[in-house]
Amino acid sequence: MITRRSLIAIAGCLVLTSDAPRPRRAVLPMPSGGDDTAALNTALRTGAGGLIHAPEGARYQVSAPLVLHSGTTLVMSDSTVTLVPGSGCNLLTNLAVAGGGRDRDIRVTGGTWIRADLASGIGPDLHTLRFRRVDNLAIEGLAVKTFGDKYAISLGDVTDATVTRITFDVRSDGVHIQGPAARTRVATLRGTTGDDTVAITPRDWQAYDDVSGPVTDTYIEDIDVTSAAALVKILGGSPETVALRTTVRGVAGRARNNVIWIGDDTAEWRTTGGQIDELTVEQITAATVPGRHVVYLNGSNVGRVQVRGLTFADPGADGALLRIASQTAANVAELAIDGVEVAQLGIGPVVSVDRTARVQRLRVDRLTVTAAAAGAPVVRVAGTVDALAMRAITAAAPGDSYLLELPSWAKDAAVRQASVSETGVAGRGGGLVAATAATHTLPQLALTNVRTIGKAWLVNLNTHTDLRMSEVTIEDTAGGVLKVHSSGAAVVRGDTLRTAHGSPGVAVSSGGSVTSYAQDLAVDVSRLVRAEGSTATNTNGQLSCGTGPVVCSRLTWQNIRTGATY
Repeated sequence: MITRRSLIAIAGCLVLTSDAPRPRRAVLPMPSGGDDTAALNTALRTGAGGLIHAPEGARYQVSAPLVLHSGTTLVMSDSTVTLVPGSGCNLLTNLAVAGGGRDRDIRVTGGTWIRADLASGIGPDLHTLRFRRVDNLAIEGLAVKTFGDKYAISLGDVTDATVTRITFDVRSDGVHIQGPAARTRVATLRGTTGDDTVAITPRDWQAYDDVSGPVTDTYIEDIDVTSAAALVKILGGSPETVALRTTVRGVAGRARNNVIWIGDDTAEWRTTGGQIDELTVEQITAATVPGRHVVYLNGSNVGRVQVRGLTFADPGADGALLRIASQTAANVAELAIDGVEVAQLGIGPVVSVDRTARVQRLRVDRLTVTAAAAGAPVVRVAGTVDALAMRAITAAAPGDSYLLELPSWAKDAAVRQASVSETGVAGRGGGLVAATAATHTLPQLALTNVRTIGKAWLVNLNTHTDLRMSEVTIEDTAGGVLKVHSSGAAVVRGDTLRTAHGSPGVAVSSGGSVTSYAQDLAVDVSRLVRAEGSTATNTNGQLSCGTGPVVCSRLTWQNIRTGATY
């Protein structure tokens, strides 16, 4: 029931609503045909805090920065603003860049922003759109064109910034984020960049290091650009800065350097040694050039990194798809690689851990290699991995190639604990795992639910290794289980090992040894160490114990079925 009192209340609300101030609206002046700087900045100042839009199709020229104030929305639509040669400054900034304090609630929509050739400048003045000390910034639906100088869009000391739907034709970085920066979103970038398309540098190079600090909670999505450098670069900065909680998703296009660069830039100390943690890289389809990589990780202080949904097909590629580099003795706490589809692999491995690089925990899950060049390993470790887990791998590995390879030229290569499960590998030659230098380290290797077709050896070792196997199938009469070189010593444990009739079982060089506690290991037991309780299935009918399952007791092999001994 509507009473007189409720009618009065409703009327009061209507009066209050009608009396509320509306956002101011203003129109920029028409272009003068000369220098429009003063007129435009006057309009931006008088219209501050409201909506300001440009006349349709306006073409402006300026010789000093246009300055935006808090609360302002600038709509440029199809207008163009050009910074003329010799200006020596930014094209568009916010008041706090020069005036101090902080700005808030600034939005720039549309327009084409051009930095003319020889606009010039010094340090941060070389950037085209430069924003500092802003909370709640939006830059959307515009184009930037430069003929030289530095970053197209430079953000530093910002919170809740969004940069989206940008088209670049620029000679340096596209979007460059310096610390401190929190909750930045960069999305839907197109065009070409002459340097990194998106870069995070908590500290920047000396000439541009006007602000610095942590860069946190950054989301980068939908990048399809041709870059003369990286498509996305994430640096930790110097030792006192960090890049935390970064997501990179949906990167296509082409890079002439590494597609995704994570870690350090050793050009100077400000960009070396900073921390990177909680980084997710996913849905990457971009290509690169020979000698470069899809993901390049060289950070000396890297925490947790996830790489998911990488798709690749380039038979001419000669570098690893994912490389943990030795340039700065990369140190990574945890690297998880999941859902990688490789239609055609060149001579480089899918994953490479370089000499002096260290990964504490490396997990490779759901990886498919449909075709590869002969001899190309899937995972190559020349440095150190403390714990390696490989699961759900399907790989065509022709020639002398391996699923996991510690290369003979990397004398100090070490995988301290490794497991391979739910995996199938096919191809002539090579094998599943190789560690063939006497100086390699591979103390523990577990194989579970593994199948090989056409591989010469399941495992090729010159290390002291405890090999545990379960549900392992070798589907080729030429395929052996274990090859041990002169400095190797393998202890085999497990069950459900299936080999084809006529399989060589094991091969042991002089000085090497194999001890078996796996009854399913079909082998000439004269090649095995006689250890109390050891067991195998003898295949040498010339031995007095006869063929079949045997167990060692008091240094004598005894046939479990017949009791005959050897």
